[in-house]
Amino acid sequence: MIKSMTGFSKVEMETEQGRLYGEARSLNNRYLDIGLKLPKVDYSVEQKLRELAKGYLKRGKIDIVIKWDKSAGELGNLKINMAAVKTYLNMLNTLKKEFKLKGEPTVKNLLEFKDIFVYEENNGIAEGHLVRLFKKLMKELDSDRKREGKIILKDLRERLKKVNDHLKEIEERWPKVIKEHETKLKERLKEVTGEVNLDERRVLQEVAIYMERLDITEEVVRLKGHIKNFKESLNSSDSVGRKLDFIIQEFVRETNTIGSKSNDLYINERVVQIKVEVEKIREQVQNVE
Repeated sequence: MIKSMTGFSKVEMETEQGRLYGEARSLNNRYLDIGLKLPKVDYSVEQKLRELAKGYLKRGKIDIVIKWDKSAGELGNLKINMAAVKTYLNMLNTLKKEFKLKGEPTVKNLLEFKDIFVYEENNGIAEGHLVRLFKKLMKELDSDRKREGKIILKDLRERLKKVNDHLKEIEERWPKVIKEHETKLKERLKEVTGEVNLDERRVLQEVAIYMERLDITEEVVRLKGHIKNFKESLNSSDSVGRKLDFIIQEFVRETNTIGSKSNDLYINERVVQIKVEVEKIREQVQNVE
């Protein structure tokens, strides 16, 4: 079953480290383009999440944002910068000896230096929590894309039926067109030659050559084959967007040839209707993964 490349999902998860929020949006794109905005994590964790995403997504531009609302115990800690304290004490003692100053350095003296105390923020969200939220987010996005895919599928099948119906009308009309062309061609040959009694064999030969140029049978057969291929592809579980786009190009090629060959108003009107439907099909296929 086909999937749309457009979708949205939003999930939340409570953990002992606080609440995690995830949001994912996907749009049309020729290739798979995954953008991740995460809490501070190791590169290996980010790569693991990317591989998880690829298990659900084959094409599309995906923007994924995960935020961490930390619990009180995860906010961070205020610590003494012992290295800075030692450095400042050594500097104060050096000044005392150099300039023969009286007194000893005090805590008050040290507090005047801003970097005596440092705040260490906790960025260590557990990988397990992140992975669980990410999987849930991807499943929701995948479900949304499948839901959109069902809507597209219904529309594509309806339009394919219209194309097929118009093609059947062309097939039914074609034998009559052949007869009309033959009659007109014979009359034209008589007018040009000015002869009343022409060699019937020669006339038939000229008619056959001319009608071979106009024959649309092969194009109709090929177009029917492309329609069948398109329908079968819609039932595939694989990513078929590019394949469908290629088949549509074949739709256009065969339809244009039918229109240029037929030289019949009735058939050309059906050709126009087929082109209208094919263009709408093309627009929908741009959304298919």
